Amino acid sequence: MDAPAWWNVKRRERLYIDGFVKKSHRALIPFVMDRRNDGPTMRGWEDKFKKVYKYILSLDAPKYPNAIDQALAKTGQGIFNENCSSCHGTYGEDASYPSRIVDIKKVKTDPIRLQALTEYDRKIYRDSWFARYGKDETTVSPKGYQAPPLDGIWATAPYFHNGSVPTLFGVLNPEQRPVVWKRDENGYDKEHVGIKFTKMDKVPGEIRRADERRAYFDSRKRGKSNAGHPFADSLGDTEKKALLEYLKTL
Repeated sequence: MDAPAWWNVKRRERLYIDGFVKKSHRALIPFVMDRRNDGPTMRGWEDKFKKVYKYILSLDAPKYPNAIDQALAKTGQGIFNENCSSCHGTYGEDASYPSRIVDIKKVKTDPIRLQALTEYDRKIYRDSWFARYGKDETTVSPKGYQAPPLDGIWATAPYFHNGSVPTLFGVLNPEQRPVVWKRDENGYDKEHVGIKFTKMDKVPGEIRRADERRAYFDSRKRGKSNAGHPFADSLGDTEKKALLEYLKTL
């Protein structure tokens, strides 16, 4: 999993990529589950997590720090509203967010995260203290992934829930997504909006140590597929360029 942007929690009603949990301060506490932290210990931290939750809800998305072609972005806004807003919401003064779960058969991104928790697992959460013993609505059989809000999307690379696509250009152009890639040390790609990376066909054979191999993202590995989200396929290159410019403004 790639950690979602904290500043978008305020727009969401539900947490996790499959949206199976109602948003609350208690829903944050499972992240510190550990054999060293028993039930009484974690319940005793509730007031502290209320403060953590309040802090997260106070965060705003960072503004894009580089130049933006405003005329092109305006064109891109129209393209976005026509093609993307029904899932990802609208932005500006009348911002809205639909909290839409997109069926895995439609979004076609890597399904392993959706399959990782069984209905039995989710029922355990629903009936636990975290969900107030069933009082908080819990979806025990989600069918897909929740399309996230896109505030500050320029700053959240790599993309998709598993971090498999290094740039927004790649999100809009599936055929350009690298099979294997390694993050470059020299930073941000303003043209393609995301991480500068080195593209390759495979992980170099001489890389033996596990910690060094982890620096290479191999989209052929289980849970790391970069496939899916084909929704920009009907757009031309000029439309995609305008859409990319608009996404910088969010």
